[in-house]
Amino acid sequence: MYEFDFKEFWQAVKKGKRLIITNCVIAAVAAVVIGYSIPKEYTSNCELAVETADKGGLGGSASSLAALAGIQLNNGTEALGPSLYPNVVESNSFAIQLLGTPVETLDGSFKGSFRDYITDHQRSAWWSWPTKWIKGLFADETAKTDSCTAIDPERMTPEEYTLIEAIRSVVKCDLDEKEGTIKINVRTQDALVSKMMVDAAEYHLQEFVIRYRTNKARVDLEYYQKLEQEAKENYIAARNAYAHYSDTHQDLSSSRYKLEMDGLENELQLVVSAYGQMKQQVQIAHAKVQESTPVFTEISKASVPLNPASPKKKLILIAMVFLGALGTVGWIYCKLLFFTHKPVEASQQA
Repeated sequence: MYEFDFKEFWQAVKKGKRLIITNCVIAAVAAVVIGYSIPKEYTSNCELAVETADKGGLGGSASSLAALAGIQLNNGTEALGPSLYPNVVESNSFAIQLLGTPVETLDGSFKGSFRDYITDHQRSAWWSWPTKWIKGLFADETAKTDSCTAIDPERMTPEEYTLIEAIRSVVKCDLDEKEGTIKINVRTQDALVSKMMVDAAEYHLQEFVIRYRTNKARVDLEYYQKLEQEAKENYIAARNAYAHYSDTHQDLSSSRYKLEMDGLENELQLVVSAYGQMKQQVQIAHAKVQESTPVFTEISKASVPLNPASPKKKLILIAMVFLGALGTVGWIYCKLLFFTHKPVEASQQA
């Protein structure tokens, strides 16, 4: 191995110009083949702002100052804040809910559940066919689940787990901590399917947050409704007893009957008062449920994308041509470095 100077290297590159151009053309053709072999994918997204619960803790001004400093404060006792919403979207239960979403392709060639779409109506590049064919040979037909079979999130088969992982790779949820907004984006091979799945993910996330935020208030409401029903039954029973006693003892004037009449009347008044209090508690509980229900502000609504998000054919073309040229120049360098023997100078022989 002998050293050589830059001038000699540049001359070798100029001599190999035809080889560099040939390899760049080959790389460009390969880039076109790869770009058109990868299925197009369309991305649709939406952006939400969620009202955070404030049950004590620091006031609004302190929270605003902390947000400006990039610090997220937990106001109140809420355990599941917006920072955990991406974890909710990635959970098994959430992914399973999305499987049954009815979808339709933009050209109308498919109408059905998202589970059927992602399982049987996804195109793939030609170089993945041998892998799928080999997997199909060794696949256990008895282990495959029907599209109508419910998936147990705590006990999934390998095929079901693969399906859930595919959902996770398609549906993404990100939190912008600086702005305090939630972004949901879905990438599929059909523009309309992507938009419909964003709407579905947004709906299920809102339902989950509402159930979580209002859980305590709804439990209290059910409890007071039960007490109200019991109070109503006691009121009806006391009213009927008072009316029956009054109708059957109208002509009696003894002190004993008057005392019993007064007792029934007093009991009726107590039951009426208790029933009224329970109705009031139920109204208060309804108000608390409404107060606990978060408000979702839709900053940007999901829409049907017009252009595919991938593959980026121009970027693939540029990268492949660059790598082709760089690889050829590298080969010329290695050839010049390792396979060219530089003659020994006469001065060195002396």
